[in-house]
Parts: sequence; structure tokens; C-alpha cells
Amino acid sequence: MKLLMLLALAAAMVAVQACKEKSECHELMRDVMHKEDMKEIIESCMEENEIVPNLGRRSGGRKGKRSPHMVRFITSLSQENQTVLAECIFDKEGLLTDDGLFDATAFTEDVIAKLEEIEDSPEAEAMLAAIEDGTCVVEESEPDLMLVFDFIKCLKGVCGSSSEEA
Repeated sequence: MKLLMLLALAAAMVAVQACKEKSECHELMRDVMHKEDMKEIIESCMEENEIVPNLGRRSGGRKGKRSPHMVRFITSLSQENQTVLAECIFDKEGLLTDDGLFDATAFTEDVIAKLEEIEDSPEAEAMLAAIEDGTCVVEESEPDLMLVFDFIKCLKGVCGSSSEEA
């Protein structure tokens, strides 16, 4: 009976640690990607391009808070609106090349610089290694926010994996 209780306690501790590590990876990615004015940039791009969100769907967030369902929101837009919104956001962020393509090099360099600022973090080191070895890559392309979301998802996955190995 005592052994069973010890196993249950150990399992609970592992589960709590896993949640904490996922949270640490999420928080780290949020810190790296966070821009104070991103909400305003998105709103102004939507207004400038007359993109109206589908109000029939639940947005998942309250006014003043960033929606945890940004990917769902973006994919609910027509492909044309997704492209227009991406072009506008990338333009305002200085992430468009002279040819109007998403500047993956500038974006990646910014992410690397922010990760390098974080000292003594195995999670940040794992993310940097994933970028350097090509595990997580974002390439120059037509403006598409989903490419950025996929890159972020890859980095968070690598971060979570590195935490499990530690």
C-alpha cells in the first residue's frame, strides 16, 4: 500500500513538473515574441483593410486581452484577408523584403537576439540550437502568419522536449 502511494505521489510530482515546464516554455516564447504594440498593429491593419472578424464565432478573449485563439481567428478569415493582414503586419514590423516577401532572415535574427539575451536558460538554449541546426526553420515566402505560428510551435515543442530530458 505504501509503495502504491509513493508511486502515485511520484506520478503527481512528474505531472506538476511537466505542467510547470510547459508553462515555462510558453512564458519564454511569449517574452521573446511579445511586442507592446502588436494588438494595436493588428487592429489598425484590420481597420485599414476593412477586415471584419466573424462575430458569430467565439473569439476566446476579452477586450484588452490577447486572444489565446489567434490561430483559430486567423484561419477563420478568408485566404485573401489572411494574406492582406499578414502583409500589413509584416510591413509595419519591417519584415517585408523589397519584393514584398516575408523577411524570414530579419525575423529569425530578432528571435535569436532575444533568446541570447536570456541568461542561464536551458529552454532558450534548446530553442537556439533548434534554429541553428535547422530543426525549426522559417523561410522567406509570401506573407503568411501561419508560417510564423508554425515556427513558434516548433520552438515551443523543442523547449518542452528539452525540459523533459533535464
